Amino acid sequence: MKSYKYLCSLAIAILITITSCKKPDTSQTTDTPSTTTEILTAFSNNVVQATYNDLNTQTNLLYSDVLVFESSLSDNDLISCKQVWRDARSAWEQGEGFLIGPVEFNNIDPQIDTWPVDFTKLDSVLNGYSVYTTTYIDSLQDALKGFHAIEYLLFGKNGNKTAAEFTSRELDFLKALSFDLNTLTTELADSWNENTNDNYYTKFINAGNGSSVYDTQRLAYEELVNAMAGICDEVANGKIAEPFLSIDPSLEESPFAFNSITDFTNNIRSVQNVYLGSYTKDGKGLEDLVRQYNLSLDSDMKTKINTAIASLQNITVPFGQAITEQPTQVQNAMDAVNDLKTEIEDELLPFIQQHTN
Repeated sequence: MKSYKYLCSLAIAILITITSCKKPDTSQTTDTPSTTTEILTAFSNNVVQATYNDLNTQTNLLYSDVLVFESSLSDNDLISCKQVWRDARSAWEQGEGFLIGPVEFNNIDPQIDTWPVDFTKLDSVLNGYSVYTTTYIDSLQDALKGFHAIEYLLFGKNGNKTAAEFTSRELDFLKALSFDLNTLTTELADSWNENTNDNYYTKFINAGNGSSVYDTQRLAYEELVNAMAGICDEVANGKIAEPFLSIDPSLEESPFAFNSITDFTNNIRSVQNVYLGSYTKDGKGLEDLVRQYNLSLDSDMKTKINTAIASLQNITVPFGQAITEQPTQVQNAMDAVNDLKTEIEDELLPFIQQHTN
């Protein structure tokens, strides 16, 4: 009897010891749970609306500055135009991680951001006699308007254009293109404004709850995650790979402003913004859902995002030069962005599909 009690006591002691020594489950977190609806709503407010409103503000400033420059023809005012172009460009590139909704199906993206510029046709537009009315601008091919046509006019082929080099036709065209860009970004910002008719904001946050676009929340989340992977693919295998592998700087994005690396970095920051749920202020994002179930995936996502951004920052000369002068850094950046793309497609997407309805 004594032996039995001893064995029982010993077994209990061992069990207590094993239990007390067991490591906590690091795959989950005790963070306050976030509902999938909260995340969709917060993303729409803190990322989409914040980004598009900033973009619209900057393009409005660009148009205003162009009008001032047209009147003054001073180099200082031209410098202001160039800086505001960069500011607007930053907002736009940080929106490319969520090219969903009106920016896609209303063809706003190609009208704003088609590259490279078609120099031959652009010169014919400048050398012709057409009046740059709204109707005329609308009729132009996408490669003749938007950010990059404006960039070409502001910076010149070598990036050092001065006020004295502008012709009256260039000033008229610059004014018309800047107005068109502002019009398109106004349309884009309004499309996600919950106070406008038939807005996309309401359709998105009500996914799975009466939305006319998304029968389930899973469809909204899948589209969002696929958009994140899509911009990674475009950066790595389009924007970087095409000029790099063909050793052709003419295929570079934003070459006149020497802004390509900044563009690429802001594209990855766009992915980061979607994941964290932040632009100018923090909110709920995909990370809040991931952290509830899988801290390892959350860590991997953040590490790969940061690695991709850092690898792009390791390119220290304009991208057109880097493709021949810093090929190792360019290759490393391309690999890091592709690594992030794989993580999103192979790990984040299945996770989202598992944890949304």
